[in-house]
Amino acid sequence: MGLLLVLRAPQPRPKSLRRATRKQRRERHRADADEWATARKRGLLLDVPVEKLLPLLNAAGGNRLPILGQLDPWSDGVLVREDLPQLDADVDRLGAAAADDAERGLVAALKALLARWRDEPGLTLHWYGD
Repeated sequence: MGLLLVLRAPQPRPKSLRRATRKQRRERHRADADEWATARKRGLLLDVPVEKLLPLLNAAGGNRLPILGQLDPWSDGVLVREDLPQLDADVDRLGAAAADDAERGLVAALKALLARWRDEPGLTLHWYGD
């Protein structure tokens, strides 16, 4: 299980694939996979294992964190640029609560993703949960 964080241009509300044909579903999933592969190469994608993230979130304050505390790792959502200062503060609290090298590596990866977000205006942070 993982939480996929992707920096991408704001997207229009996607059409539901509920009534799509198999071919349409395959094409949509293939397009998403291609986009995510490109985002990974550019450093705009982070795949976070939920089993590593949740204990770290709980140690840092859990649902008292303004942004990360409200993030549901089993749903999808979007953060806008106005959320960046609070998200920076949340990641700093995660860094203070990190107890081992794996958690510190996760915090470093989150900070790198946020730095890319600062450098590329016009992007939003999308998360896709399991």
